[in-house]
Amino acid sequence: MKRVITYLTCIAVLSFTSFVQGDVITFDNFNYPDGPLVGNGGWANHNGGPDDLLVASGQVVVQHGTPSEDANLAFSPVSGNIYYGLDFSVSSAGQILGTDNEYFAHFREGNNFSARLDVVQALNGGDFSVGIASDESTADTIWATDLSFGTTYRAVVRYDQDANIAELWIDAVTSSDTSILGEDRADPGDSVVSFALRQSDSDLNETVFVDNLVIGTSFDDVVRAVPEPTTLGVLAMLAGVGFIRRRR
Repeated sequence: MKRVITYLTCIAVLSFTSFVQGDVITFDNFNYPDGPLVGNGGWANHNGGPDDLLVASGQVVVQHGTPSEDANLAFSPVSGNIYYGLDFSVSSAGQILGTDNEYFAHFREGNNFSARLDVVQALNGGDFSVGIASDESTADTIWATDLSFGTTYRAVVRYDQDANIAELWIDAVTSSDTSILGEDRADPGDSVVSFALRQSDSDLNETVFVDNLVIGTSFDDVVRAVPEPTTLGVLAMLAGVGFIRRRR
């Protein structure tokens, strides 16, 4: 029985570790005190600001207008496909109109930006939509379903570093759900080493609220928020196994 319990303990630890880590490269739920994002969780300024890319109530407030800070979260490079997933909502003084599209999230390698996620004009008269750009500053392709201010959506973005193509899903459950592709740019693409959030100017200077960022090597890694791992979880599981052993 002792061997069985020891075996179960090992399986439990390995299962928990696999659940927490898997192929997830990094994640951030932005549970920081209200104030500047930079200085928390490895985030660093690479343009504008400083200290005007803010956290409020556990979300990053990406403002288009006077705030100008852009910040990035570095990670170890991987080959092939790389994904990011994030929750976002948009507020604005009015319907997003025109072609003054402003990307607010992207992968980064130095001054090369890839897989840029844009807020754009809706195609069917709604509040707004989003677009994806493989390797340019303006969306290559726009999401066909209109989106609404004040509603939280989950965006999943894939960037193929070899083929230099980005792909976008909104509120997807599996990778076979509807997606849109950016343009096929010159191969190879950028070997990305960080994820960035960007503030700039746009016609209506909309605000984008960002939460639950996950970066990984597969769709399943990032399609939903990853809970922050805690030592407490491991200890609780081991305590449970230990209790069973004592009862035996």
